[in-house]
Amino acid sequence: MHKAAVAVFFGFVSLSGPANAQDLRGWCYPADACMGAPIPIGSGTYETCEETCTLTNPVAVRDMEATLYDGVCRGDWMQGGSITTRVMFIQQSSIETRMFSISDYSVTELERCN
Repeated sequence: MHKAAVAVFFGFVSLSGPANAQDLRGWCYPADACMGAPIPIGSGTYETCEETCTLTNPVAVRDMEATLYDGVCRGDWMQGGSITTRVMFIQQSSIETRMFSISDYSVTELERCN
């Protein structure tokens, strides 16, 4: 009985958290004037001109193709510090699949990486 309880417990643990996060492989932020090329985000870490950001603590959004993350960004201009923001990636499927990044300061349509 004890083994069954442990198996059920670990089964529930494995179904929550990062395992439920959206797969961002193949998606990029569009090229901007600073980077000059699309910015891949699929590994969970991406670089901009001034900072390196990591997506942490994924939480699946109920009844949506969406995941909410903490985005932790570090850059030289922060003098060793970091900034944490919340960012949600949401997939919209109709005729074609589209992906959006939504934060408190922007909504960006992502593009497929080459």
